[in-house]
Amino acid sequence: MKKIILKAIIILLFFGCDNKKELGLESLKKLNDLKLIQQKKTETSNKINELQNELKSLNNLIFELDENQKFTLVSTKKLSFESFKHYIEIQGSVESDKNLILYPEIPGIIKSIKVKEGEKVKKGATLIELSSTGAKALLDQLNLKLNLAKTTYERQLNLWNEKIGSEIQFLQAKTNFLSVEKEIIQVKDQLSKTKIIAPFDGVVDDLIANTGSNVSPGITPILRIINLDQVKVSAEIPETHLPFVKKGSEVEIFFPVISKKLRATVTLVGNVINPNNRNFRIEVLIKNKDFDLKPNMTAKISINDYYNPKAILVKQKNIFENSTDEYLVYKIIPSLNNRKNFIVTETKVKLGRNSKNKIEIIKGLNPGDIIIQEGNRMVKNNQIVRIENKNSN
Repeated sequence: MKKIILKAIIILLFFGCDNKKELGLESLKKLNDLKLIQQKKTETSNKINELQNELKSLNNLIFELDENQKFTLVSTKKLSFESFKHYIEIQGSVESDKNLILYPEIPGIIKSIKVKEGEKVKKGATLIELSSTGAKALLDQLNLKLNLAKTTYERQLNLWNEKIGSEIQFLQAKTNFLSVEKEIIQVKDQLSKTKIIAPFDGVVDDLIANTGSNVSPGITPILRIINLDQVKVSAEIPETHLPFVKKGSEVEIFFPVISKKLRATVTLVGNVINPNNRNFRIEVLIKNKDFDLKPNMTAKISINDYYNPKAILVKQKNIFENSTDEYLVYKIIPSLNNRKNFIVTETKVKLGRNSKNKIEIIKGLNPGDIIIQEGNRMVKNNQIVRIENKNSN
């Protein structure tokens, strides 16, 4: 009974004490009350946490205010809207619509070559002549024959008009005259084909045949003529890009062999998908002012398929991936304790498209945010840093 009364008195004293007076360990042992001991443990634990947090804050404050401390130095960039273009990269080649190998239209022997390799020629100029002796002789004979046929036809026509002579004689004379005229036209056409004419303004790139060579139509190549004033770059693109590639789409073309880069627009988009490779064809016409673009030259084509005039862009090297496949960028915010100091904030971002080592950020960052560009591999979340080179590009 005495123990119960003593316990009750101690409990009353415990709850009757102010915040400055608390039961000690020995008193709790005497009470032997588990609930009171657990309550005391919770209170003590809370006090320890409060003291630890206060100590941590004091250490941070000392760290920030102590000018002898060595802070991690970083360079930064203040984000703003930028124009962003994304490109599809494919390989193409240079072609020319005016790149022809000429063949004779009639069989014969090359009589003379009027041009040299590398020579510029005008459309309609005679390049090569074939022997025409036989055709000329035949034309002379036909002209004589035509004179006789014409005279005979005119006499028969006069007789027929005067109702003299038979209709058969008149028709025979007329038919003979028209037949000879037709033969002369054919021979003249043959004679015209003994001259190989330039089909367009250009340059004689290659003389293939020689004087005295026997040539046959469609079999024996004579020469190559080419015009490189305007060329085209053609390429095949996977059909998945069809919605983004239109006539007039902006392209960048790079020619590795001559280290030349230029801008142009798509002039032709094919209307047929190749069933074998599921590609479609595009062409880009180019003014070849320097004549340095040659047929079959390799070209790397970059086609603009996406444009954002107000994009937030971050260099690829400044974006990190964590263990849960989330993308992070280290942003900094000013410290309230020291204007020279900044606090690192680990910021999750959502990525868009990328181009030339820059990635579009579509969520997580805004204009005016300051991100770490150099030194971000030496920092962690909530770390205090200082800026060495503010607003680095």
